[in-house]
Amino acid sequence: MHKPIAEMAAYLQTLLPPAIPPTFDIDPMFLGELTAAEIQCGVPAFRVFLHQLYDRLAAEATPFDKPVRTSHNVNINSSYPFILQLTVMLINIGIYSKFNSIDALTAPNKMSLQKIPDKRKRECVQFLTNCGFCFSEAGGITITYPSNPAMLAGLKVMAAAQHALGTKYIAEILLRCDWRALANKKTDAQPVLMDLIHSLPADIRHFVLNLHTDYMRHGYKCDTYIGINTRYEYFCRSKELWRFNLTPDNGHFITIKAQNTDKYPEIVAQLPARLQADIAKGYGCGKKMGITDGCDSGCRGYRVPLDGSFMKISGVLKAWLEKEVAIMRK
Repeated sequence: MHKPIAEMAAYLQTLLPPAIPPTFDIDPMFLGELTAAEIQCGVPAFRVFLHQLYDRLAAEATPFDKPVRTSHNVNINSSYPFILQLTVMLINIGIYSKFNSIDALTAPNKMSLQKIPDKRKRECVQFLTNCGFCFSEAGGITITYPSNPAMLAGLKVMAAAQHALGTKYIAEILLRCDWRALANKKTDAQPVLMDLIHSLPADIRHFVLNLHTDYMRHGYKCDTYIGINTRYEYFCRSKELWRFNLTPDNGHFITIKAQNTDKYPEIVAQLPARLQADIAKGYGCGKKMGITDGCDSGCRGYRVPLDGSFMKISGVLKAWLEKEVAIMRK
């Protein structure tokens, strides 16, 4: 069930990079009108702008909520039309800079091919005005950002990256201020993981990073998807063993994809009662097994929240994974 727009705005804020280095790689495709120095100054300014935009969304955007619906796949495109429409406008501002009319400013682009209603156009313009943009209609529409003009360079390059590398369903390059996308090359998974868990307590961060490092050192495969619903999927041979997840509905958690729990009851007995109850149901779809009438997400594995109680079971969780690996490797 997707969250209200205010909570989604707060969640998007947690996805912003905690810091951006003073210099970083930039693919030549993003150089042209802007120099590398202008981009490296503008992207951090754009990150600050997004923080402020999400603060305002959290405080003022409740009237733009869609009716709550049940969904396993939250995305901006279907669940949060006001955020999508603001994103469309920001991309257009970044790419084109000057417009003949509001209609051109809000024209459908790669992010969304749907026309924005006239009333919503005015609301989006007013919202961005409240966020610090100035729209001058003398001789067409000229857009400035007086409090920090460098931000427009950051918006321009991040809009270009979204347009070139994103899709209709992936708005995260712009909305996450994903400065690493500007290099346009495969990203090392560990630094991104460090960003994603920066808000967790130090001991939990240490555990997650150590687990990731250990699996990488032993040559296991790790597939990643970084976005609104983020996941790091770790495989032993061809079978998925566990995941690191970050989602709007459940925050940070680990999913254990264990299918051999009957072979190590001594480990299962040390797990919290909730996990033992889930394991007792069996791994797989509850509906297909006749346990539930609808989807119970059983095929997704056993979810372990990375909350205040996590470190109490971290040792047994590591032993649990080691048992699964030993069985899979036989």
